[in-house]
Amino acid sequence: MGGFTACTLQTEPSHIDVLRVSVQPHRDTERLKDFYQPLMRYLEQELNVKVQWVSVADYQQQLDQFHNGEVDLTLFGGYAFIKALEKDKADPLVMRDIDFRFTSYFLVANNNIASKVSELKGQSFSFGSKLSTSGHIMPRFFLSTQGIVPETFFSEVLYSNAHDTTFQLVQDGIVDVGVANSVLIDQLLKETKTGRNNVKILSETPPYPNYVWAARNGLPETLKTNIIEAFIKLSIDDKEDSKLLQKMGVNHYFPANSDDFEPIRKISHQLDMLKT
Repeated sequence: MGGFTACTLQTEPSHIDVLRVSVQPHRDTERLKDFYQPLMRYLEQELNVKVQWVSVADYQQQLDQFHNGEVDLTLFGGYAFIKALEKDKADPLVMRDIDFRFTSYFLVANNNIASKVSELKGQSFSFGSKLSTSGHIMPRFFLSTQGIVPETFFSEVLYSNAHDTTFQLVQDGIVDVGVANSVLIDQLLKETKTGRNNVKILSETPPYPNYVWAARNGLPETLKTNIIEAFIKLSIDDKEDSKLLQKMGVNHYFPANSDDFEPIRKISHQLDMLKT
């Protein structure tokens, strides 16, 4: 089976030779490529097309590349998906089981005496990317339900641009509080002994829908169906499939629908986040 290949932009109405794939850069981009490489190879094998990894520097570039037709399939966070749906008619294909009820963690240093977010007034704070669902949009919404406006409640509000960076900022004492993707933080706490010693989870948000694999408008329908089937056929009972599923932090993939993200769309409008 071949590896990642060069891409041709020439396509036919019912067939493509190369599937250009990107992933929202929620952590270090080089580690991200290595992390997703087994899945890319699986898709290449199952779909019988060459898969090209398209590097993404930040969340906005992912949306720009999608808008410009430079990628065929991408893993969006919920908020970015809603933006791509409204602007470019992004077609949702599949979600992980955990993506229907995703959460964010508010992180503090182990020696922080606060027992809840409302006790953090005057401390420094970091979101992730401004375009992040779990690192910005939903935490901002849940803070608003407590009457908290971050820019006036905290002494300083930063945007780290990635969940692992937010974790590092709290771990290094650069900020007092950070909010990030709960699944990635669980992974980081397992990976880093220092992190377990220095960082604790203060609270967890209520659940909300998040990540989705979405296709560009115009990708051949047969290929989209095959992509859905390739994800759904992965079985935890199969040895090789199980390894891939565990790496993705999932037991099963399910077909996705734009209606699954209606709560994100409504909240984004409520926060006045969909004008641009």
